[in-house]
Amino acid sequence: MIQKNLFKIEIVIIFFSIILSFYFAISDLKKFDKIKLNFKNQSYNQLLYEDLGYTWQIADEFRKKLDSGKGFIESLPNYKHYFLPSIIVGYYYHLIDKDIFVEQLNNKDVIKVKNSKLPLLIFQILIYYLSVFIFTKELKKKVKLPIYLPVLIFLTLEPSIIQWHHSFWSESLFLSLMLCIFYLLLKLQKNFLFYLLLGILVAVLYLQRSVSFLYIIPVLIYLSIIFKKNIKPLVFTILGCLLIFFLTGLNNLKKTDKFYVLSLEHQYYSYYHYFAQYIKADRENTEISKAADELKVMEQNWISENKIDLDIVEDYLKAIDFRNKSFLNEVVQNPLFTFKFFTKKIIMMCIIHPTWVDESYKTDKSDPEARNNPKKYYHKNLKRNILYSIFLYFFILIGFISWIKKILKNKSTDNFDKFILFNILSILYFVLISGFWGNPKYFTPCTLSLSLFFGYGINEILQKLKIIK
Repeated sequence: MIQKNLFKIEIVIIFFSIILSFYFAISDLKKFDKIKLNFKNQSYNQLLYEDLGYTWQIADEFRKKLDSGKGFIESLPNYKHYFLPSIIVGYYYHLIDKDIFVEQLNNKDVIKVKNSKLPLLIFQILIYYLSVFIFTKELKKKVKLPIYLPVLIFLTLEPSIIQWHHSFWSESLFLSLMLCIFYLLLKLQKNFLFYLLLGILVAVLYLQRSVSFLYIIPVLIYLSIIFKKNIKPLVFTILGCLLIFFLTGLNNLKKTDKFYVLSLEHQYYSYYHYFAQYIKADRENTEISKAADELKVMEQNWISENKIDLDIVEDYLKAIDFRNKSFLNEVVQNPLFTFKFFTKKIIMMCIIHPTWVDESYKTDKSDPEARNNPKKYYHKNLKRNILYSIFLYFFILIGFISWIKKILKNKSTDNFDKFILFNILSILYFVLISGFWGNPKYFTPCTLSLSLFFGYGINEILQKLKIIK
């Protein structure tokens, strides 16, 4: 009877969360699916600005090729920016036979308003809550403590997570794929096809967002801890991952005459592009703008001397190599500042931001205030976010301590403890890969793992209050 009642509660929570996400999706479309002018007097769709606009531009190119009668594979874009999101959007508009852009407003194509965007949001909302359901259902089987209900509540109602489901950012489907991977890592079967599927999902995660290019590493560490000397699960997981990577590289080869897997744009606009000037400025005790100008001149001289054409893929790769070596050189020459800078950015990244999406709709990088006072412009709710983060981290810290105490008391670890360890590795992975940007948006995948410690924390508090045994 208790199990049946708990199941009903779970269904009610998920159903309520779906309705809530539907409401936010409809509300945001009404409020923000509008054409606006930025401070450069350029038209843009407020709902799909900056990076999102570029993603939809790639989607439109894909759609037009499909509409012209070309095959699906032939029409695929090479991996330039967000690969899978562009394909989903482009194919959807091909199916419903509608345009994505309206032509020439202030000499610029703009994403159309009221062109049936809602089904895309409904799709990702349903996919996410389905993934939550299957993950928490498996979680309930594996963990002895009743932590799955607070985990379920966290995953379905925590604002910094649910904000992505009623937006067109790539995070919602990314989180859904991660939860499916978590489900498989909890389930652990002996069938080799199971691990082939696991590897495929890890690679598809990369197609959704390039930040997970090396996510196979924490997965393989976890599998090696579970299976020890049995390497078959690891081998088939790697094969599944390599299969998708190979197909991605093959598609890039057909489109650019060069086989590569990692997005060239993400490689080019990487650490060097965003952070080298800060390290150089500190090393030379000069202005950041001056350091940036000097790096730009140095790169332009190198391009000129080596006759580099950035429109040629091979030369583009050479430029990427030049940038990577230049950044590494700056780090080697100023390691202490780099460490301090990185640490500060990680702290900023780990501040949980429950209204990032809503604020992104109201942000305009062409605003003079964004250039003149970026700290104030981009961190208007910083104090609120810090207080909210402290509130959540209070329960998460209690949960982490509770888990450590359990291990020390038992003097052993079960498979679920090893799954918790994987989640710690998952958090470290995203922090180390994305920490330099200091953006709470890039911390979003970590919140899935933190939900487990939140569950432990709530369980510990309820036990202390003698509400549960």
